[in-house]
Amino acid sequence: MKTYRYLLFDADGTLLDFDLCEKKALEQTLAHYKIPGGDQVLSLYHQINAALWEQFNHGQISRPQLLHRRFAQLCQALELQEDPEQMNRFYMQQLSRHADLLEESEKVCNILYKKYDLYIITNGASLTQHGRFSVCPLTPLFRGIFISEDMGVQKPQKAYFDAVAAAIPGFDSGAALVIGDSLSSDMLGAQNAGIDSCWYNPRGEENRSGVCCTYEIRRLRELLALLP
Repeated sequence: MKTYRYLLFDADGTLLDFDLCEKKALEQTLAHYKIPGGDQVLSLYHQINAALWEQFNHGQISRPQLLHRRFAQLCQALELQEDPEQMNRFYMQQLSRHADLLEESEKVCNILYKKYDLYIITNGASLTQHGRFSVCPLTPLFRGIFISEDMGVQKPQKAYFDAVAAAIPGFDSGAALVIGDSLSSDMLGAQNAGIDSCWYNPRGEENRSGVCCTYEIRRLRELLALLP
């Protein structure tokens, strides 16, 4: 069993329940703008946002383009006359207040932080992530939080992981493990940086991406068995 020291955790979808956080923030946004539609509108937004994040992770669009287009496309689809920039700002303010945890994340992190150096690596927007981690009960367990917007580069770019490595005193990539739920962001980023990876795959999805993962787990608690 390989020995690790540095555990680099993705945030949303790995430790934080982003689907729940997103749902709360979107419901507050729709209510504020008096937009009917409920779950259908939430589903439409989710499809639009997921597609844009995939483009962002592949370097096809910039962060400002992503943040503008998601509500611009939603307004277009729903034939709304609202300002997408204002909608996005309101939504991000609401999102910054929610840091709901996924099942097992608090228990697992409370065990691991006693033996390993834990860090957060996230592509989330600075405004929302700083706000969420200010109220997140996991924050005291982590030695550092690396937000891509603050760093000027994002996962899966090797430059992002190089910047993370440079910021961690004595960092050894051979003693590091990336844990995340995204093949196109976390796992590909680890592969690009030459760091071992653990794909958190709670839905048991098939890996058709061609991205190699050192480990794969369905439950976060399975991570404990991988780490001596």
